[in-house]
Amino acid sequence: MYEKYFKRLFDIVISIILIIVLLPIMFLTAIVLLINLGLPISYEIKSREGKNKKIFIMYKLRTRKEYKHKSSNEATYTKISYMVDKLRLNELPQLFNVLKGDMSLVGPRPFIPGDTLPIGEISYKRYLVRPGLTGLAQINSPRTISHKKKLEYDIIYYDNLSFKNDLKIILKTFKVILK
Repeated sequence: MYEKYFKRLFDIVISIILIIVLLPIMFLTAIVLLINLGLPISYEIKSREGKNKKIFIMYKLRTRKEYKHKSSNEATYTKISYMVDKLRLNELPQLFNVLKGDMSLVGPRPFIPGDTLPIGEISYKRYLVRPGLTGLAQINSPRTISHKKKLEYDIIYYDNLSFKNDLKIILKTFKVILK
């Protein structure tokens, strides 16, 4: 019941409020990254797997330098873009994904289609909810967490899905970012 009605309403209301409040920061971040890295600023727009494995485009600002050589896989940060990435300001455009209904404020982080995932360990539960801007894996582990551990957190999230737990995750997300 919570996931079907109230969670979506909560996502819409909070994403609208956050878009209005954070639009100047999104705009300023985009300008800073444009000056710092050049075009394109949305190079990191990527397809992701959403609810029921539906593919959607996830919005994100580019924070890495373009590859110098096509064969090289070593994209690097500048000092400014590293800070933007560390503060996760490059993720703010995903609020539009939340408003559109592709994502939720809280849920499993969406995987890139074709990502190498642990075979046989992906529970259908992770695809029964919209992917989130933040989730249990993001507040409990570093960015280098394995897919296997992310999947474990996804099941824990689904099995304990509630408004109270979503609020706890949102509040802890702010603490993690500010550390």
